[in-house]
Amino acid sequence: MSTGIFPAFCLVSILVHSLEDNIILKSYTMVPVFVSQSQKTKNSSSSSKEENKPRNFLVVDATIPFDFSFMQYGKPVSIVVNQTAEEETWPGGSLWDIGVILSTFFVELAGFQSTKKKSSKAKIPGRLLQAIPSIKDLSVLELGAGVGLTGIVAAAVLGTKMCVLTDLDTVVKKVTGPNVELNSTPVMKGSNNLKQQVSHPQYRLTNAGKRGRIITMPLCWGNEQDEAVVMECFNQLTKPKSQWKQKQKQKRDNNKVPQNNDVVGKPDLIIIGDVAYQHKPGAPSHFDALLKTVLAFLGKNTIVVFGTRMRMPASADLLDKFLEHMEEVTIPPIRAEEIDPTFSKFKHQITIHILRKRNKENGQKKI
Repeated sequence: MSTGIFPAFCLVSILVHSLEDNIILKSYTMVPVFVSQSQKTKNSSSSSKEENKPRNFLVVDATIPFDFSFMQYGKPVSIVVNQTAEEETWPGGSLWDIGVILSTFFVELAGFQSTKKKSSKAKIPGRLLQAIPSIKDLSVLELGAGVGLTGIVAAAVLGTKMCVLTDLDTVVKKVTGPNVELNSTPVMKGSNNLKQQVSHPQYRLTNAGKRGRIITMPLCWGNEQDEAVVMECFNQLTKPKSQWKQKQKQKRDNNKVPQNNDVVGKPDLIIIGDVAYQHKPGAPSHFDALLKTVLAFLGKNTIVVFGTRMRMPASADLLDKFLEHMEEVTIPPIRAEEIDPTFSKFKHQITIHILRKRNKENGQKKI
C-alpha cells in the first residue's frame, strides 16, 4: 500500500568559517530524508520565491541588510543598506559584488581605509590616481544605483558637490531612496551656502565621511524626459551661482537637453556597476538604451567608472559599445583583486574600466 512518502537524499552543507582568511569553506554529506507528495507540491509552488538570489561570491543573501565599514579618522564607520528579493524591484533590490568592490575603490581613492582585513591591504593602482588626479568638489551621476551602496559611499568619502543616484522609479522609491535616507540627513531650506535652488526632491548630506551632498531621482535609460530632468538638476546645482541665475532668465522647454555645451550640466564622474545582465546574443537588450543615456551625460572632461562582470560572452557587447564612443584611460583595466585581494581566490571575470570621451582633443597618453 502506498503511503505517499518518497525517499530522497539531501545534501547537507557544513560551514567552516575561517576568520583569518575571511572565507567560508563548505563540506557536504548525504542525509536520507522522506518527502511527502504534498510537501513536493508545496516546494514546487514556492520555488519561484527562491529564484531571486544574487549570483555573487561575497553577497549571497538578498534578504538581509549589508553593512559596509571603513575607517574614518581612526574610527570605524558603517554604511548600512537594506536589500529585497521582491520581483518588483529585482535585480535592483539586491546588492551585487561589484557594488562592494566599487565602494572599496572609492574609499581607497579618497584616502580612507577599509576595515576588512584583507581589503585594507589593497592599494589603488598608481595609474588610476594619475587618471583621476582631483577628487575635490566632484559632481557624480550613478546609473542603475540599485540599493545605492556605491553612490552613498562615493558621496560620503569624496565629499561630493552633488551625487545623483538614479534607477527605475519603483527601485528609487522602494530601495534606493530609503537607503539614502537611512544614511544621510536632510538639508534645511535656507541653510547657509546650501540653499535649495531647484524644485527637485530635497538633497541630503551623508552622515559619514566628508558629508557629501546626495539626491535620488528616477531615470529610465533612453527616456529623454527623465534625462532632461536629471540634467536640469546638474545645470542648477553644479555651476556657479552667477551663471545659473543668468540661465534662469532664459526661457526654454523643460524637456529639452541643453545643446552646444559640453561642460555645464554634465557630471564630472559617472558610475556604472554590473549592468550587463540578462542578455543573450541576438536578443533585444537594454544596452542601446543605456548607451544613449551615457552619451547624453558624457562631457569632454567626464570620467566613467564602469565595473562589469563577464557572465556570458554577450556581456562583452556593452563594453564594445562603450568603446565605440569612449577610450580606456587605464590599460589594462583594473581587476577585482587589485581592490579586494579576496577575489584572487575566485575565477570572477570582474574588471573596472576607467573611460573618457573619445575625441581628438584628448591627446593625453593612456596610463
